[in-house]
Amino acid sequence: MNNNCPQNRILGSYLILILLTSGCLSQSAPLDAVVSDLYQDGKTIVASPLKWQKKDRIVALSFLGATTLVFATDERSQDFFARNRSDFSNRTADFFRPLGDKLSFWALGGFYVSGLVLKDQKAKDTAYLGLKSIFLSQTITRGLKFGFGRARPFVDKGAHYFKPFDFSPTDYSLSLPSGHATTAFALASVIGHQYPRWYVKYPVYLLAVGVAWSRCNDNVHFLSDVIVGGGIGFFVGQKITLLHQKKKASQNP
Repeated sequence: MNNNCPQNRILGSYLILILLTSGCLSQSAPLDAVVSDLYQDGKTIVASPLKWQKKDRIVALSFLGATTLVFATDERSQDFFARNRSDFSNRTADFFRPLGDKLSFWALGGFYVSGLVLKDQKAKDTAYLGLKSIFLSQTITRGLKFGFGRARPFVDKGAHYFKPFDFSPTDYSLSLPSGHATTAFALASVIGHQYPRWYVKYPVYLLAVGVAWSRCNDNVHFLSDVIVGGGIGFFVGQKITLLHQKKKASQNP
């Protein structure tokens, strides 16, 4: 079954919601504001590796090294998930999985509505930043899915079967990176950086880890898929939120 169209509709829905919420952040026309904002932030994210300091490069290389190690052991880790799959793990996965999909709409919608009702600009900002981070990180993830063309585990072609740049793929060949993990960690990263108290930050990241685990439990992603997807979501969410906070600080010294 090919679910590319529904996934594209989800990306379109995020863009529409960005348009609707962008008016709370800019006095200009919402369409002009969101196009300019997405372009500027997208350009900053793409160019950011060129400006990395030594610490940033060490973190990036460590992440790459860990991901490479996981990639080399994907088949063994997937066997582990398969052996330990049970009715309980499936029910648990059913709880976590929606947090990396449509439930993220509701979560960010809750922030926006509460911001309107309570006149809390930070909550409205969080909704907008979350939508923008998910849209941009999912755009990256979708591009990489087509670029890698990795077969999903349930196809039983092994962890190292790739058919890159197949622009009419079935859902079977869009395994790397995980879109659910991307969404979950982008959302968690925005909320965690906007509300850095431990009792907010730890639970949202725990939920994101649960989403990533659910995809391995369901046998639709390898472990490296969810790690790469989570890394993309976290990086974009962090970058978008820190840019926003820096801009806010410069406007209100």
